[in-house]
Amino acid sequence: RRLIYDIFDFYAEMVTLPSFVRSFAAALDTSLMRFADAIIVVDPSRLKQIGKEGDSSIHIIYNSPMDPTTSVIAGIPREPTLFKIFYAGGLSVDRDFETVLQAAKEIGGVQVELAGYGCYAGHLRSISEQEPHVTFIGTIPYDEVIRRTLQSDLLFALYDPSVPNNRYASPNKLFEAMMCGKPILVSDETTMAEIVRKEDCGIVVPYGDVDATKRAILTLKNDPALCRRLGENGRKAYETKYSWEIMEERL
Repeated sequence: RRLIYDIFDFYAEMVTLPSFVRSFAAALDTSLMRFADAIIVVDPSRLKQIGKEGDSSIHIIYNSPMDPTTSVIAGIPREPTLFKIFYAGGLSVDRDFETVLQAAKEIGGVQVELAGYGCYAGHLRSISEQEPHVTFIGTIPYDEVIRRTLQSDLLFALYDPSVPNNRYASPNKLFEAMMCGKPILVSDETTMAEIVRKEDCGIVVPYGDVDATKRAILTLKNDPALCRRLGENGRKAYETKYSWEIMEERL
């Protein structure tokens, strides 16, 4: 049988481990790769992570979503006077929600909507019950994620870069934002930041920096033309470089 090794995350760096455990797990993983007929990774930066930098035999297939149908694009009613920030995905402690919530509260006129599942869900639900500018909607179907993305003004994916795997993360949230023509806020020192800077499709902020996050949100809230430009840049990049249609052909 042909063996395809499709790597979404490098196991040795999914969590912080003692150096000797990490080294053993990484060595075992990379040695087993030699027995695969083909290897797929989700971003070129992963080649460095797995010790295969410059290896042209490894296939790059970005974690891109399919473009939504017209039925998915149907709108969800929203309050037009509010600047809406949306996040849908894993709710874990290595992803920063508190900074966005605090920044949005200080600005005013901003609504933060959170969807997803994970160990942080209970805490975020509790915050939403106390703070009127926060809405927690729990787990929702994927087509609703896309609808709500299309109805938002800004997305965010603030991953802690001190977790090794987060530095190389290529989450579909980034490509969903690009596909839907929405700007995104991402953490510095990550692969996401490199893509956002390259495509000029969002704003990069230091992880956990409330003031920088507040400035970024305020800048976009006060400049709808900038929001549109960043969103259009993302959409153009999605269509020409990252779309699932392109990735499907590679696959």
